[in-house]
Amino acid sequence: MKHLFLTSSIGIPGVGESIRTMLGHDRPLKAVFINTPVEGDDQSDLSWVDEERVGLNKNGFITFDYTITGKNLSQIQADLADIDVLYISGGNEFYLKEKSTESGFETFVNEFVNSGKIYIGTSCGSIIMGEDMTPLQKLSDLTALLKPIDVVGFGIVDFTILPHWGSQDFRGRWLNNESFNLMYKENSALIALNNYEYVEVLGDKYRIIDVRSEK
Repeated sequence: MKHLFLTSSIGIPGVGESIRTMLGHDRPLKAVFINTPVEGDDQSDLSWVDEERVGLNKNGFITFDYTITGKNLSQIQADLADIDVLYISGGNEFYLKEKSTESGFETFVNEFVNSGKIYIGTSCGSIIMGEDMTPLQKLSDLTALLKPIDVVGFGIVDFTILPHWGSQDFRGRWLNNESFNLMYKENSALIALNNYEYVEVLGDKYRIIDVRSEK
């Protein structure tokens, strides 16, 4: 049974703690920290990446960094054969999809999730698990990537996450005509998550959890 935790930010106080409680684990879990999305993002301030890592490590997820860039499927399967948790960081979801297509990483993710092991995503790592990333496009993506944008996600869940909803840092991204025009479609199942919320997916069911209500 697939078990996913789709967050806006695991670095927000209370999010990692809530996920640890949901899992009820009492031992260190080996977690790969897929940092490939960061490669396609602004490199001027990466303090948020450290916050993600801290949010995992202080809650029993023992991480090591890994990029799929330049790898093939056989390498990825061999390198990640003994992990307990697959974590994909925030960053550029279209860059991640590009590198996933090149490496075969999407196949690995599907195999991992369908085996019942734990998946955690933050922002980009949550977005990529949906079917349609069209609402996430922005003009800067057109110049950042080497190939035409692929807006098809991994399709492991049948909705698309809009992360960081209500955050002042993302106000300009969401509250503009370009974004709303892309979102406004009858066939789009969208979940807007603020930084204190995450979606737990268990099998074919899911629920939205606000960690502020657990205090």
